[in-house]
Amino acid sequence: MLTPYAKAALFVLRLAACGLILLSLGLYATDLFLYLSPEPHRPISCPSVLALKAVPALVGAALLGKSKGIAIYLTKDLD
Repeated sequence: MLTPYAKAALFVLRLAACGLILLSLGLYATDLFLYLSPEPHRPISCPSVLALKAVPALVGAALLGKSKGIAIYLTKDLD
């Protein structure tokens, strides 16, 4: 059973994780529009830039997966 503090921390962590994932999707949106646009456009970014755009999604996915453990760890002394 989670305490109210742990539930609040869990909500904030999950909100931050979803925000990071949406940020990464927003960064990829420009490359997707360029890929789907007609021919006279600049080429899609190099692979290193695309890999850097994936970092917020990976951090968000890890934070989303470990959010319950982190919330319990952060609030263990608040009872």
